[in-house]
Amino acid sequence: MDSGIGIIVATHGQLAESLVETAGLILQRPSGLTAFTFVAHEDPKAASRRLQSLIKKCDHGQGVIILVDLFGGTPGNLALSLLQDASVEVVTGVNLPMAVAAANLDPNQQLEQATAALEQAGRNAIKGAGLLLRSG
Repeated sequence: MDSGIGIIVATHGQLAESLVETAGLILQRPSGLTAFTFVAHEDPKAASRRLQSLIKKCDHGQGVIILVDLFGGTPGNLALSLLQDASVEVVTGVNLPMAVAAANLDPNQQLEQATAALEQAGRNAIKGAGLLLRSG
């Protein structure tokens, strides 16, 4: 992504890479998202330095949103510790619809608006399919 808000998907294991790759598959183009993978037994301080480096790389002047898997998990905690920077926002509970929405953000959208839109995209994608279909 050369302009707009930078997006980092930060998860345990290979989930981030899979979400970034699958979003690109669905969109039939590179997603523009950046994966951050936290692996078991990694030193959290080293991981934090890696994440900070990615933020600098992904920030093109409009800020960075970090989509994390779990609130309270290590990737989430690392991201949350960087919230004092006004150009960083964090959304927890990343899912594939959220990642696809992130890849399609309006490049002129403000950080707060984009964050709210991604949170809503993730929530809107969660359905109890049987209940929904049976209720007509």
